[in-house]
Amino acid sequence: MNLFYLCFLLLFFSNVSVVNAKEKKGRVSVGTGIYNFMENGDHICREGTITRCGTGSGQVPTVAYKNSSFAYNIEIFSSRNIFKYIKPFMGFMGTTDNASYSYFGLSGDLFFLNCKCLVITPSLAAGWYVDGDEIKLGHHVEFRSGGDITYKFKNDVRVGVGIFHLSNAMLGDRNPGSEQAIFKYQVPF
Repeated sequence: MNLFYLCFLLLFFSNVSVVNAKEKKGRVSVGTGIYNFMENGDHICREGTITRCGTGSGQVPTVAYKNSSFAYNIEIFSSRNIFKYIKPFMGFMGTTDNASYSYFGLSGDLFFLNCKCLVITPSLAAGWYVDGDEIKLGHHVEFRSGGDITYKFKNDVRVGVGIFHLSNAMLGDRNPGSEQAIFKYQVPF
């Protein structure tokens, strides 16, 4: 997460000319990538308690949730702007280990270079998370922060990558967090 803040500060204080342009088109984004690529999590007992469990006689075996999995993602960005440059969006992410996350949030496009073809889209969302057979995030309500770095072609199609962090902001008794790296293909409508 510190890398995300460092990148944000570099963008904020850099001498790159950022052109804020109002996009009048919405877009659909589909993607695939790696869920929990930093392999957060713990060893958790199958019954759900994390105290005094092990593999000795009379103890419940533990399961390691420090693995990553394949993720798929779909998002819809509205064509309407809020506060001039901010757009609402909604999305769904699922994994091959049966975790799923539905969310709603806000994003904004920052256009770089003279061609306005390099686009950085920071976003913040809140949603409902369902644990699968992998990392347990500690609560159903999870917050998603991060952003996309895409190249925008002349026909407004975008291709790039998104890096995101899921956290319950200490709403639950545990908060291991999870990171996703998603390759994205975005089409305007």
